Amino acid sequence: MDTQKDLQPPKQQPMIYICGECHTENEIKARDPIRCRECGYRIMYKKRTKRCILYMSVCVSKIECETML
Repeated sequence: MDTQKDLQPPKQQPMIYICGECHTENEIKARDPIRCRECGYRIMYKKRTKRCILYMSVCVSKIECETML
């Protein structure tokens, strides 16, 4: 049994970052330098996800709690 193949980490997808200077999209992997491939600028912004994220929170005021009792 080869345990080396069983323990390989999953391949990481490159993240897409937008250059702060020339606004081009750059795919950057985990070990890549943070630098624009077009202009060399080092300030990059993470591109917003297209996946739907839903946060649910419950906000109950003191007045609502007293009326429920």
